[in-house]
Amino acid sequence: YSDLKPIKTENVLGFLEGSDRKEEVIVITAHYDHVGVKKDGVGDLIHNGADDNASGTAALIELAKLLKKAKAPKNNYLFVAFSGEELGLYGSKYFVENPTISLEKVNYMINMDMVGRLNDSSKTITVGGFGTSTSWNEILYGVKKPGFNIKVDSSGTGPSDHTSFYRKNIPVLFFFTGLH
Repeated sequence: YSDLKPIKTENVLGFLEGSDRKEEVIVITAHYDHVGVKKDGVGDLIHNGADDNASGTAALIELAKLLKKAKAPKNNYLFVAFSGEELGLYGSKYFVENPTISLEKVNYMINMDMVGRLNDSSKTITVGGFGTSTSWNEILYGVKKPGFNIKVDSSGTGPSDHTSFYRKNIPVLFFFTGLH
């Protein structure tokens, strides 16, 4: 990467105010950057960003649209599309160090990264961060069977933006359908 020059990027945020007028906020995120072209010693490898992470960004936008359409959503939601995730979680690290809201108001954070390729045979989605809140067990297993399998990972850290929030002691959930 010696030929790369620094560029300025931006996080994109949207806020939906809930009907309860509480100060608590649920943060829902995805990253919108992708690897692009990567050198492998022989030539350039193209890494299309359809799943990493247009899928998470599309899910973020659709979820925001659904919650906005809902009749007076109860909770406050902050939707964030981060940049710089692929090169080191730069967007989420910047956000937690320079938040637009008090991090003390964040109830929890949900991160979606590579959620677009659910395996047809296993139909399994991995939910990371399961161990970051005692509430996740009841919430994840208390809902109607979703038609796919849930594999849990208790860790609040990993190679995506939820790690930046977990390091600030915020409960996280990380949705992921697997590497490919």
